Amino acid sequence: MQPPTAPKPQADENADELYRRHRHDLEHAVASAVRAPSELIEDACQNTWMIMLRAQPHCHCAFAWLRAVAIHEAYRLMAIERHQTTLASVAERMDDLRHVAAQESPEDSVEALEALQHLASLPERQRNDLALKIAGYSYKEIQGRTPGRTMTNVNKSLAKARARIRRWGPE
Repeated sequence: MQPPTAPKPQADENADELYRRHRHDLEHAVASAVRAPSELIEDACQNTWMIMLRAQPHCHCAFAWLRAVAIHEAYRLMAIERHQTTLASVAERMDDLRHVAAQESPEDSVEALEALQHLASLPERQRNDLALKIAGYSYKEIQGRTPGRTMTNVNKSLAKARARIRRWGPE
């Protein structure tokens, strides 16, 4: 049995000093490394500070440790957010989209309608795979959401969908 670990002296004081010194720099560093909304960056940084308080890492390069953990935390939060976005939540925002579309020129509206008709004419599997890819899912995640398929199936489906879209391209 291992002897109990002695409490770390002045851990809260050191953490407070680190927070005051590096808070803004950490948010800026993560924002320049990860392309995400500022709210998500802020959440990732706050989670990182909590992780630091729990882990109490002993290192001379605290900022580098904080930056690495915050970047990984931002990517983790982005994945969670991406998986929580559903078609139902997109449907809830359709009224906003209709309002925006009403402000476009008639030519833009016709072009958008034609693009939607081309997308609608894609086979269902290609259309679904393309929608998931556009929503930010990786090939592996698309494969996981469509059982019985391999990465090759997903890749071929997306390649065919892209080829058909390119053929329709601007005239």
